Amino acid sequence: MVLRLFGKKRCANIVIKDHVIRFVEVRSSSPLSVRLQGERELPPGIIHEGNIIDKESFIMILEECVEEWKVKGQDVRFIVPDSFVVIRTVDVPNDLNDDEIKGYLYLELGTSIHLPFEDPVFDIFVLGTTENKKNVLLFAAPEQIVLDYVEVLEEVKLKPIVADIAPLSIYRLYTNLDQANPKDHLMIIQFDLPMVNVSIFHDDTPVFHRHLVIDLNYSLWKKNYNGEFEWKGEQADLMGQMEDTYTEIDRIMNFYRFSMQQGNQEVTRILLTGDHPQFDDIKKRLIELYEIPIDTIQDATLVDSNGEELQRKFHLALGLAMKEGQ
Repeated sequence: MVLRLFGKKRCANIVIKDHVIRFVEVRSSSPLSVRLQGERELPPGIIHEGNIIDKESFIMILEECVEEWKVKGQDVRFIVPDSFVVIRTVDVPNDLNDDEIKGYLYLELGTSIHLPFEDPVFDIFVLGTTENKKNVLLFAAPEQIVLDYVEVLEEVKLKPIVADIAPLSIYRLYTNLDQANPKDHLMIIQFDLPMVNVSIFHDDTPVFHRHLVIDLNYSLWKKNYNGEFEWKGEQADLMGQMEDTYTEIDRIMNFYRFSMQQGNQEVTRILLTGDHPQFDDIKKRLIELYEIPIDTIQDATLVDSNGEELQRKFHLALGLAMKEGQ
């Protein structure tokens, strides 16, 4: 199965995470105009680290979402679960035509190309060519995981046509808003409630990706009377886990600088995104730790269906929607 990362037809755009389902539909991608947006929180135990655990309950919740958002029968784009995404560069013989590369990679899986799972679904992007080889960017995920989501979406009368990965969707939005500089070594930190995604882009290309789990019981985040999440567990547990996450981010910084770039280049800018309740505190901590610009996606032109500024938690789904016309 080949994962198609490019689609043209307008459709619903759905992001499914362990703790939430989010939806965006756009009127147009240029200029960006949001027609509808929606959100439904998921109880713990329905999805865990991207695995659908309680399929029956998940389908019931999705059916309610489809009815509420009035998207029954529509085409849908969705995000492949972050915990299963692999991004890797591989070399292939130079004499292969671009349309022959996927077949070649299938043959090399398990021999010269090793992935942390069997039976992958993947897509490729040719980075460049030399006399002897082509350098190819490989995006991969377990086929069965992707099929699990496809089957559930079809069960609720949606038509999944395109799968994307979170780093590409976020970078697509960042670029559309003219915030991206391809020459930057840009680290995208997607800081969500139960997990963190760290990706690095250079020359408009993702060159690194890692998924980090926040080892806390996220059900201890409770909404207050303002609808905002507050941590009801031990404060020391929360602070300790956050510092562990910052330490891991720093390790990734050093790995990129010294192992991937041999000390010649380093991360020059950070883009912080995600739905974590302590987002502002996270940004302040990153500013304390690193003497490089810390960007967020903020643009007054991004408005929701009510004419108000689109909340940051919908940015990923909006970036997914921008695959329209590609």
